[in-house]
Amino acid sequence: MNPVLLDISRSISRAPFPNPTGIDRVEQAYIAHFLESDRKAWFLSRIAGGFAVLDKPAMRLIYQMILVQNPWGNKDLIARLFRAKKPDATLRAESEIRRLSIANSGKNNLAKMLQRHVPAGFSYVNIGHSNRKEGIWQTIRNGGAARCIAMIHDVIPLDFPQFSRPDTLARFEQELRFAAQNCDYFIYNSSQTAERSQHWLQKWGIDVASMTSLLGVTDLPSGFERKLDPQPYFVTLGTIEPRKNHALLLKIWENFGKGQPAENHPQLHIVGKRGWLNQNVFDTLDQAPMMGISVFEHSNMDDTGLSELLSGARALLFPSFAEGFGYPLVEALQKKIPAICSNLPCFQEIAGDLPIYLDPLDEKGWENAILRFSASKNNEVEPNHLDFPSWAQHFLKIDTIL
Repeated sequence: MNPVLLDISRSISRAPFPNPTGIDRVEQAYIAHFLESDRKAWFLSRIAGGFAVLDKPAMRLIYQMILVQNPWGNKDLIARLFRAKKPDATLRAESEIRRLSIANSGKNNLAKMLQRHVPAGFSYVNIGHSNRKEGIWQTIRNGGAARCIAMIHDVIPLDFPQFSRPDTLARFEQELRFAAQNCDYFIYNSSQTAERSQHWLQKWGIDVASMTSLLGVTDLPSGFERKLDPQPYFVTLGTIEPRKNHALLLKIWENFGKGQPAENHPQLHIVGKRGWLNQNVFDTLDQAPMMGISVFEHSNMDDTGLSELLSGARALLFPSFAEGFGYPLVEALQKKIPAICSNLPCFQEIAGDLPIYLDPLDEKGWENAILRFSASKNNEVEPNHLDFPSWAQHFLKIDTIL
């Protein structure tokens, strides 16, 4: 089997944020797969001033720290020199990378380092949207890569620029072009992502071989019995940004407040950090009288807390305008928790007819569905007939292009 060089730069840069996003979960799944595989594998991370390469024994130690099962160590001298530029946890993570790496180099010596320490003919696999600047791809080719493979999680900044930060669109387009011009394969996480990506690639006159492979989903922590809370409540999960459409839900809960005391309303639990371009929503979360009574914000909830919260919810609410995959949907359904979500093609691809699908602009439809589920005494879904995507199935397909 050909060797693999997996880029773990995103996981290291995310050291200050122990609660993983969807993309974080995917990169972690790839790390776990290649650690467990018989395939020879090395791991590449960007660090201050350059890059480092880890072998499997070192990566096993780093992986425990990524999963927050072991703490990051102390900062080394180089980290202390960069202390004004990076968060403390990132500096500690990079210090561990340097201590455990089989080699590290400056930016200009990456190719030579790879030639010395990774067998020629390896597949370079980039999952996490890091290290996609101009020149990186060719440098890794010069270091001995036989093929370069990247995962495309979505093209939302191109399709919906109104939901992106001002500096995101140009950078996203540029890096997608660089990846398309230099990769042998793209991996798409859903048919919708494949369709929209190919739309843009065709527009630019670029053709890339590709494979669509639905992502696997790891269960949230178990041990919490599905038991409806007497006080009906709902959960919505995701970064608080315009694309996630929290404004719709807050408007519905404001409507509830016009008819009766807030204590009598169903509750809404918003799980996720605050993002960008969403000041009106932030103002509501900071100032609305319903906050702390019928609406609750959880900005730093871990997977155990989320699993416990979901276990008593009437339903997951997922009113996004756009998604590439949609981890919260499958995580909820696997726990037999109903979902009310937007009528997006990617949701329908991964969840079939299990959720309630609604237009993300249909305020009255969402309100009626929420009230209907609030009154329900027994609302479990039975996902047994749906073949949820698994990591085993995903990697079986991925191994065919490695």
